[in-house]
Amino acid sequence: MKFFEIFPTFSEAPYSYIVVPIILVCSMIGFYHKPFFHALILHPYEIARGKRVHTLLTSALIHRNWPHLLFNGIVIFGLGYDMFAVLNQAYGIIIAQVFTILIFLVFIIVPNFVETLFKKKDFRFTAVGASGLSSALFGFSALFFPLQKINHLFIPWIHNATHYWLYMLLISFLLSFIKISRINRPLHLVAFILGSILALIISPYTFELKDAF
Repeated sequence: MKFFEIFPTFSEAPYSYIVVPIILVCSMIGFYHKPFFHALILHPYEIARGKRVHTLLTSALIHRNWPHLLFNGIVIFGLGYDMFAVLNQAYGIIIAQVFTILIFLVFIIVPNFVETLFKKKDFRFTAVGASGLSSALFGFSALFFPLQKINHLFIPWIHNATHYWLYMLLISFLLSFIKISRINRPLHLVAFILGSILALIISPYTFELKDAF
């Protein structure tokens, strides 16, 4: 069995093959070289005072541990491939090539900026990881084709992508109230909503939402 019989080719998922390895390499360096890790970490207190603004982007390149890294890497690879494919299907290859990377940047920077607004007075707070990008990609993928058929194994009322999006939104909202060390649930919710809004703006199928229920 050949590799590309299972995985997409580079031309089918160029940014998945570019972005995910960069995150993997940077994170592995950060695991063992703390000066590198601390140079990229998000620190809202300093950003609010005009310092380390680059970390709004670079904090997505590093992770605290292997499970965190591997989960985000898998999600970004798969849903990044999905985003590129749906944009290509809807608007053509040029739009897909240009907008996929721009959307990636928006999905990283905007949730981190919102985080900075809420945590700008907390000197102790720091954050790392591409969970914002992962969560935003979930929201985007779930709403781009609102009538896409989906049957959930355990929840019988889920019949299409919009139903599944509502289920994911509810779970994300409930989890945002659970305080777990080093897991930034509110950021995940903000990113998920951001991805969903952008999908509604970009998708030519948004009008189908009226038929989703």
